[in-house]
Amino acid sequence: MAFSVLYSIEDAKGAVSTTEVNVPLSLAWLDVTLFATALAPMIDSLIKGRITRVGVCATLPLPGTLKGTADPTSDVEEGARFQFITANGYPTAMRLPTFDEQFIIAGTTEVDQTDANVSTFLQSMESGINTSGNGGAGVVEPCDKREDDIDALRFAREAFQASRSRT
Repeated sequence: MAFSVLYSIEDAKGAVSTTEVNVPLSLAWLDVTLFATALAPMIDSLIKGRITRVGVCATLPLPGTLKGTADPTSDVEEGARFQFITANGYPTAMRLPTFDEQFIIAGTTEVDQTDANVSTFLQSMESGINTSGNGGAGVVEPCDKREDDIDALRFAREAFQASRSRT
């Protein structure tokens, strides 16, 4: 397991690609962020494009309750886009690729927000998940990149996206 430091690099045409550098998961968070920001100017001096984002994520063990294989009809180009509003009125969104069409209202592109699986997901995005039962500190609430709390759903609908090649 490791932290992944992700650098988004934009070219002159506006296309964005990422590169990844891994560091040990045992490092303190401060050291990871200091490393990530210190490496950025070094990468910048080697590229013609511009770095538009530095991000850090950690690879974690997958819960044993997840699917072992993808459904044979799954397609990453088919998805659903969820647009939320934050406490200060900012929009923030996410897209779930391979979204199951059984959760789309027939004859529309709208996600069925009355479905139990969908409403549970939405409730978690809007109000958070209580982690105290698993040794956590309490409720963890999703936010946008400004750390503004997600308050409400603006829309949820089908969204198609071209797949990206794997190289």
